[in-house]
Amino acid sequence: MQTLRKPLSSLLAAGLIGSAALAASPAMAFNPSTSATFGASNIYLWRGVDLGTGDAHVYGSLDFDSGVGAYAGVWAASGDSGAGQEYDLYAGYATDITDDISVDAAIINYIYPKQARVVRDDQGNITDTVDQDGFGDFSEAYLGISAYGLGIDYYKDVTGSDYEYVAASYGYDAFGVTVGHHIDEAGAPFGEDMTHLDLSFQFNDELSFVASTVVDSDTSDDTRRTTLLQAVYELSFTL
Repeated sequence: MQTLRKPLSSLLAAGLIGSAALAASPAMAFNPSTSATFGASNIYLWRGVDLGTGDAHVYGSLDFDSGVGAYAGVWAASGDSGAGQEYDLYAGYATDITDDISVDAAIINYIYPKQARVVRDDQGNITDTVDQDGFGDFSEAYLGISAYGLGIDYYKDVTGSDYEYVAASYGYDAFGVTVGHHIDEAGAPFGEDMTHLDLSFQFNDELSFVASTVVDSDTSDDTRRTTLLQAVYELSFTL
């Protein structure tokens, strides 16, 4: 699954951590550009969860930047152990309010050609399944704000569930820290509430490392409480 905005630690280190779309910077004139990324990691780490249950992960993206704030792109991955192969479509607008404050808003659509999404009621009971092979089957609205090295990211499912995710991050030089919190009143898929802590280090422009651990969860699944270590190698190209 796509993590839309670059972690601030990566921005400050002039590199990338994980799967990140290239957020556009405002310009005085229309100056479009296209870029691509290709990356690989030892695990599929997403919001504190190993979606690949230990399997390696490869991904790539193609991004369009208008040069005046608007951007769009596609991100494709080898997939996770449950949902299979995945590609994401996203579009948004990013702008600098001041030299130290910026805002980013977007819509993200996750598509799993071989997977059906489970629909649950307010008590968490399965009521239906929906094929996730089209636009709008699983989509999130995104809002990100960064100021003076601190970032706040908020994601909200807009396709019928109560799932929300919020993260706060701070970066200094090549180091970063992120605290993320899952909110799902139906109790799926990570429990009603789950909080994780990520510590990151950007070794160079291509290589980064993340240590992630669940610090609070209402689920009894002890496997989610282990510390996950991710190594990411990513290349970016301007086309």
